[in-house]
Amino acid sequence: MNKYLDILKTSITGLNRFERLLLAAILCLTIIGFVMKGEVTFNTMIAAVAAILGVFCVVLGAKGALANWIFGIIEAFLHIYICFCTHIYGDMLQRLVYNLPMQFVGWTKWKKRVRHDGSQTIHTRYMTWGQRALTFLAVTAGTVALGVFLIYFGPWFIDTLRTVFPDMEFKTLKQSYDAPMQLWLDSFTTVMSVITMYISVKAFVEQWYMWLMINIAYIALWLMSDSEFSFMTVAKYSVYLINSFYGIYMWNKLSKE
Repeated sequence: MNKYLDILKTSITGLNRFERLLLAAILCLTIIGFVMKGEVTFNTMIAAVAAILGVFCVVLGAKGALANWIFGIIEAFLHIYICFCTHIYGDMLQRLVYNLPMQFVGWTKWKKRVRHDGSQTIHTRYMTWGQRALTFLAVTAGTVALGVFLIYFGPWFIDTLRTVFPDMEFKTLKQSYDAPMQLWLDSFTTVMSVITMYISVKAFVEQWYMWLMINIAYIALWLMSDSEFSFMTVAKYSVYLINSFYGIYMWNKLSKE
């Protein structure tokens, strides 16, 4: 236990001024979004804690800090609980089956790449052109396949699931969209996020270019939405976008050190 606490302490105390400013900006947006909902319950407090842990995960990930996965593991468990309580089973299953296991895989893989300078940051690397081409083809094929599925089978699939689970809701997949382009942005961000998580575990610099595209797509997706949460969501992903640029800078730097 002391080993993990030391890793957390080293990563947090090692944050520079810009990282603390970025962390404060995302935390402020998280708190504002939490307050705007107006309802304070045990579950909303859990949601707030999960959001804050997610913030630390994002910033430390850009720094290339091993502690990123510690925050990610705890946040994943809390998010699964939140999804279960709110009947968002689609997102819950994705987190349970893929995201949570990948946190442990990421910790194991990154641990082998930690620098021996006491910083608890990792050695990053670049993909080969063949790996980049394969990733591009996987994202393109996955986006098209999911988009076509949503167009022709999405409503039927959701209705079928709801005959078994009447309260089932989805975080992303919907029966209808506010604008046609949202469907393709939804497909892209869903597929890209899954693939980018794997790229992140492998410690490739290219993941940050992928997160950059994901954040831009999310901003466009929510700008097209009429949801009452659109403003705060766009603001949040705008800060994540800045963090993506910082991740690109840091990981390119780490790859040369």
